[in-house]
Amino acid sequence: MKRKQMSAGELDERNAALTLAHKLKREKKPDPCEVSRLRNLVRVVPELVAAPAAAMDNVRQELVAKISANGLMQAQVLAQCDVLRDELGGAQAPPLEQLLIDHILTLRLRLLCVETAFTQLVLNAPSCSYHLSAFRDAQLTTAQTRYLRAIETLARVRKLARSTPALQVNIAAGGGQQVNVQGDTKR
Repeated sequence: MKRKQMSAGELDERNAALTLAHKLKREKKPDPCEVSRLRNLVRVVPELVAAPAAAMDNVRQELVAKISANGLMQAQVLAQCDVLRDELGGAQAPPLEQLLIDHILTLRLRLLCVETAFTQLVLNAPSCSYHLSAFRDAQLTTAQTRYLRAIETLARVRKLARSTPALQVNIAAGGGQQVNVQGDTKR
């Protein structure tokens, strides 16, 4: 596929977007006007927008760091996430399913975080209050519910995608007779 040649104006916008992105990356409290300006410039430099999967990878890495005792454990948990992503369809899935798969992976790690906190609480049971144990139990229930709901949503989306036709076109044939043509848009 040939790449479109950029005009001088587009090239200037691209350079401005890259410069502004680099500046904003270093700032802890960026100017809202500059953030808005970069948001508008991103259409010229789409690679500045991290894919949702990349953004969620950062969240997952923070969660893994929170529950892991060492680097080996972090690598193992992240590898398990990669395996689960592949088993769920990963890169071959349509964009909506990819978002749901990333959400499932993140919720799985959140569930592990809450499970870890709850386990630590149970191990130190004599020294914890009733309110803290009730709070941790509610957190665990919520995390489990969200995780299962995300899995059910992915299953529902896949079921709907299989049961509905991808494309249907009505074509007027000779003599005024109408013909319905149905097919898959994936080619």
